[in-house]
Amino acid sequence: MTKYFSPARTARGFTLVELMVAIAIGLFLSAVTGTVYLNSKNMFNYQDAMSRLQENARFAMERISRDVRMAGFSTCGSLGGSVANTVNGGTTNWWLNLGAPIMGFDNISTPPSMAPNAAPGTDAFYVLGVGGGDISVISHNAQAATIQTTQHSIKPGSILVITDCSQTSVFQMSGPTNANNNATNINHDTGNNASPGNCNKQLGANCPTAKAYTYSPGATVLQLSAASYFIAPSTNLNSGNSLWTCSLENQTGGTTACVELINNVEDMQVQYGVDTDADQSINAYLDAGSVSNWASVLSVRVNLLLATPPSAGNLSSKAQTYTFNSQLVSAQDRRVRRTYSSVINLRNRTK
Repeated sequence: MTKYFSPARTARGFTLVELMVAIAIGLFLSAVTGTVYLNSKNMFNYQDAMSRLQENARFAMERISRDVRMAGFSTCGSLGGSVANTVNGGTTNWWLNLGAPIMGFDNISTPPSMAPNAAPGTDAFYVLGVGGGDISVISHNAQAATIQTTQHSIKPGSILVITDCSQTSVFQMSGPTNANNNATNINHDTGNNASPGNCNKQLGANCPTAKAYTYSPGATVLQLSAASYFIAPSTNLNSGNSLWTCSLENQTGGTTACVELINNVEDMQVQYGVDTDADQSINAYLDAGSVSNWASVLSVRVNLLLATPPSAGNLSSKAQTYTFNSQLVSAQDRRVRRTYSSVINLRNRTK
């Protein structure tokens, strides 16, 4: 005989206790999974923010070091000695003051011209040197204000330095147009449309004195390099302060261009290693306000304070207390801050 089983008799559901146990286990697993996810997300955000912080600090120090090392340097060594500046304005423009190829400003209250909008209480400095490839002089016609050179791509309006190691002259290139980047001459005449222009076409003395000087074959032409570094408010909303630079690089209008290098750089403090007994070794590190002779500066110690961006959120469990420039500081938020320091020697000034 065939037996039939009724489904109603064999099917049974979960009891209330079983359902509650299953829900509890599910909630526990969800909580564990959510906690792991949030912790992983927070750890990723922290590591990403710290990686960017270190990357920004490395870039800032490399950029500053490049310019500081070359302060006052030319192919002959120092830019000092017999220097004739025939550019209108001369030392009234910070980027033409070759008598002081490095100079700093301490605890800024009124921003100097080389550090527009500088944040109060921060430091700033500028350096001058030469940059770009060396261009050899083939011949020089001082009367015609024309220098025959090897092929180059320099454009009119550029501020140039010519030197034969006994005489150095600074002038603004008046021509040729060099539209094809293959010119083989450089003019240093007056009357060009570029600003500020040359006070005369002679290269032997500072403006306004006119004194002829002819450079012999083998002299070198280079582009003047000038850069300032300072802390100023960021142009990005809610980003605090940034590291800025004003540079003469690639400029043909007789002025410097200021750009924002790195966001979230809250402060910069700078000390200068000075040689007080003329033995080419550092005797002390001083703030800019205590340096009486900038020609005695052999090195620069740069201290930067960087913070994680506000967009990264509160990455610290509580407000930090950190040491910057030998002072203990308590933060007002839970962003992470790191201090970075580097000592940079000026090329050819130290042993």
